[in-house]
Amino acid sequence: MTPRRGLPASEHRLLLTVGDLVIGAAAVVVALTMWSLTAGFPLQPSFVWAHAAWLVAAPVWAAALLPARQARVAFSVQATARAIARATLALLVVYLAVYFYAPRHALPRLMVLHLLWQASILTFAWRLVYIWVFTQTSFRRRILIVGAGRGGRVLRRAFVDAGLRHVEVVGFVDEAAEASEVHGLPVVGRVADLRALAHQWGASEIDVALDEPAEGALVEALVGCQEDGADIVQMATAYERLLERVPVEHLEPDWLVTSFADAVGARDASRLAKRLVDLAGAAAGAVLLLMALPVVSVAIWFDSGRPLFFRQARVGQRNCVFQLLKFRTMVSGAEPDGRARWAAPDDPRVTRVGRWLRRTRLDELPQVVNILRGDMSLVGPRPERPEFVADLERRIPFYGTRLLVRPGLTGWAQVNVPYADSVEEAAVKLEYDLYYIKHRSMLFDALIVARTIGTILRLGGR
Repeated sequence: MTPRRGLPASEHRLLLTVGDLVIGAAAVVVALTMWSLTAGFPLQPSFVWAHAAWLVAAPVWAAALLPARQARVAFSVQATARAIARATLALLVVYLAVYFYAPRHALPRLMVLHLLWQASILTFAWRLVYIWVFTQTSFRRRILIVGAGRGGRVLRRAFVDAGLRHVEVVGFVDEAAEASEVHGLPVVGRVADLRALAHQWGASEIDVALDEPAEGALVEALVGCQEDGADIVQMATAYERLLERVPVEHLEPDWLVTSFADAVGARDASRLAKRLVDLAGAAAGAVLLLMALPVVSVAIWFDSGRPLFFRQARVGQRNCVFQLLKFRTMVSGAEPDGRARWAAPDDPRVTRVGRWLRRTRLDELPQVVNILRGDMSLVGPRPERPEFVADLERRIPFYGTRLLVRPGLTGWAQVNVPYADSVEEAAVKLEYDLYYIKHRSMLFDALIVARTIGTILRLGGR
């Protein structure tokens, strides 16, 4: 059987982007038609030409759907529906804000309602067709995992957790596996027969998840598979692509000074732009802080007295310690013996007002001062206490690597694992932090901020 090519993630994203743009343009045309019918305007070429500027809504709509082009969302009907609904609501809120500040009668309302309705319905229909087509057996991307050891089992678990319907993991290839099945996946043959097995199963991708470096006959077999048209992917790369995390327990010792260092260096050129965005965002946050300060201060004072603010030492970029500023949410003297403790779910030390502040994330608002000072950024790994950092650096590989960038008010780890109250959860958050540092960009930051706003609106704090 020849390799079943399927489409890699990059090609899926491109196809989805083009489709969303086309659907956005079609929604504009349909909305103009509906607007003309309901408002009593004759639908003539002159009317369409006069309102052709609305076509700019197509790329805006496609940009709002950026989260819906992630593989785990794009191939799930429920996740796609939620992403479309969030994009529609966000654009509606933004337009209404602009509408109320614009001069009277400068902007229409009816056209926007028609446009968002048509765009959401047409996009959902188009995405249903896309999901149906590319989850058919003939279009699925078939994958063999080389190695049924610890790394292979972790990668198999990652495929299950990702829940991707457009890929099919057909089995393990392992020389030493004694069982015919590992974690519900068959062992289809030995490493020596890899090239023949790839032909037999029509594999378009070979994921190498060995616990030892590949050498000798295996390298030759992998080169042969590549010549036959199959993609060769290392375990860490596949894991990153599936879960958008870096597998810290399964990295090569030289990873920090090879692929990671190259990726970080390529993104350091955007530091000035990021700092300018941080200052603009912190200035807007300072306005919100001044508006919220009287209400929040009175609430804290009546509930648990003074102090109103809470300062705590945190570790920032390059191990520099700074004083993090928050509204106080715990009782005074929450650590009477001076020993650092993890915050726990339903922590009894949290006050009544503090619980509300945490759910709304308002307790974090004073940190805009830290951003203005340069201690923090809008987006980055969350700063931890020196005591925790010292302990976690001893227990978790590569933990200190997260200190290469400024800590953030929000971050990729925060929107995926909001709180960590154990070493195990801290390790998971580190995987997200390293993925962010490796792939950070202004667009990635915008996505994280958008997801953070969604968490705030859902009162998802703890």
